[in-house]
Amino acid sequence: MPVTAELLVGTGFAGNFPETLSFSVVASDGGTGGTLTAVTRSEGVYSTQWTPAGEGEFRLTAAYPATGGPSTTVRLTADTTGPTFVVFVPPADAGVAAGGTTYGDPSLANAWRRDQAVPVEIRTNEPHLDPSTVTIALQGTDGGTTPAVAVTASSGACDAGFCGVAQLSLWEPPFDAFRGTMTAAVQGKDTVGNAGSGSATINVTRWKWVFDGTAGAIRSGPAIGSGGSIYLGTNANTSGKVFALTPEGALRWESSVGAVVGGPVVGASDGGTELVYVGANGANDGTLYALQSEDGGTRQTCTTPNGSFEGALALGKTTTAQVETAVSVYNSNTGAIIVGIRPGASVPCPLVESPSTGEQIPVLTAGTPVVMQNDSIFFAGVASGSPKITSYAFGVSVPRSNWPVNPPAVTRSLALVGSDVIGGAAATDFVAGGLFKIPQAGAADVTRLYPAGTSWSSRVFSLAVGSALETPDNVFFGSEPTGSINFNRLNLTSAALQTAASSPAIRATPVLGVNGNVYTATSNGTVRAWIADTLTPRWTLTPGLGTVEASPTLDCPRDASGALVAGNHGVLYVPAGGKLYAFVVDSRGLDTSAPWPKYQHDSRNTGNPATPITSCP
Repeated sequence: MPVTAELLVGTGFAGNFPETLSFSVVASDGGTGGTLTAVTRSEGVYSTQWTPAGEGEFRLTAAYPATGGPSTTVRLTADTTGPTFVVFVPPADAGVAAGGTTYGDPSLANAWRRDQAVPVEIRTNEPHLDPSTVTIALQGTDGGTTPAVAVTASSGACDAGFCGVAQLSLWEPPFDAFRGTMTAAVQGKDTVGNAGSGSATINVTRWKWVFDGTAGAIRSGPAIGSGGSIYLGTNANTSGKVFALTPEGALRWESSVGAVVGGPVVGASDGGTELVYVGANGANDGTLYALQSEDGGTRQTCTTPNGSFEGALALGKTTTAQVETAVSVYNSNTGAIIVGIRPGASVPCPLVESPSTGEQIPVLTAGTPVVMQNDSIFFAGVASGSPKITSYAFGVSVPRSNWPVNPPAVTRSLALVGSDVIGGAAATDFVAGGLFKIPQAGAADVTRLYPAGTSWSSRVFSLAVGSALETPDNVFFGSEPTGSINFNRLNLTSAALQTAASSPAIRATPVLGVNGNVYTATSNGTVRAWIADTLTPRWTLTPGLGTVEASPTLDCPRDASGALVAGNHGVLYVPAGGKLYAFVVDSRGLDTSAPWPKYQHDSRNTGNPATPITSCP
């Protein structure tokens, strides 16, 4: 510590300053007082540096060197201990189970969610605290720390020398885990510069909620409305329902429609009104429904007898009728029929049957997609005992020129990318299939993309197409060649293939989010986040959640009303084991630069590349 003594000259006298002063220091109990450096002089000012022998009370004297000269003694207290802080993390608000929805991570007690802000309290009994120096920061799983934020003094009663509060946003630090702990670390100083610290751990989870009110299987991917509502269809043989949930998992409405196999698909919002389309089967017939998003009421139905729907719905506006139309393929007892539903049109239930002679509409393969581009509809089926991919102009009973095309096995997935159709094929009773493309204008045969070589020797059930780190696009897909189960990224131009092991198999469509993240769900419900450019897992949720028969989807961060909220996170919705799970992930929505980032293209499941992949502002 710097010590300065000054000799003051009385009025009318000239200064006659000695070369030095005598400095000495002792402890109050007479013990050693510490060390003093050599004295320096500037006129009548004398300075030294004192290093105390420790904490405690001391007497420091400055004396004139001559005998009997003046002296002054001061009493000092030496403090070398920094403040100690106590950080208090309140109990997590796990929510109250209601309407089939439960909250709280079943595997981590008292866990805050990754999308929450924690109001921590900071206390200290340091009597000489400098409150302006007190800050707090969050440390994530890899040692990364968020920028420190100031701690604000509490305005209420305080049972310590200092009480402060701070809001910590749990979505900010790195967190390469599904569940675990973060550290809230406090730093601060006293008025003489001694630094102190304190910390507390916070249990953090990505688990948001699970909805278990379905009473049936989920065989088609959920869809997201413009206000964040989640629409979910269920299938229990010949019965089923459509459910509408808020982003917080509360049930808005439910509507009994029959066993849902196609959709939900959400129509374009018109002044806040949007329709929810599904294809559902009864005991002896199938029906296309257009439901009101406000309450689940029926706006329009189109029923076709003696058969069933087996695949997805696509949504668009055709040239012949500029009215929103949901399209699917119906397998009747006498053959396949292309059917549509367009509420409010002069012909609300258009359908196209096969001609009496010539090329017949292929019977749709169970669980396969239906996609569309302008008037052109693309789907996979079976005709004359062979798998087919075909394309029709809506309203025309014969296929478009150069269609159908013969895939190597039953086609399980389709995506429209540029001027091509990208498809995945997989047999179920033996290992056969692969990844291929066909020009949307049609062709004599498919072009093999994977596997390399001349044989179709790997099952491919699902695919999503993302924008490349440079150019061009990359296809992300699960594969099942003989002897291994993998997750892959294939560059569409260079044919460069990157492969990572993934078991069980990935048969649901991957979801491509912003920030270079890819999300997958295996057939047993193991959920995983990958780094897109390396296929390195970020985190994995095990054990599996249950059988996965439909693909996940991804939405922006929203509050209970559906309004967007701040944060670099989003919510992944995973249907598994007849339940819908919501998990907080590190992507603020879908990758808007990807040409086909998820099942049926966009959050509304339209299966139409003309539908915008909306971003989260």
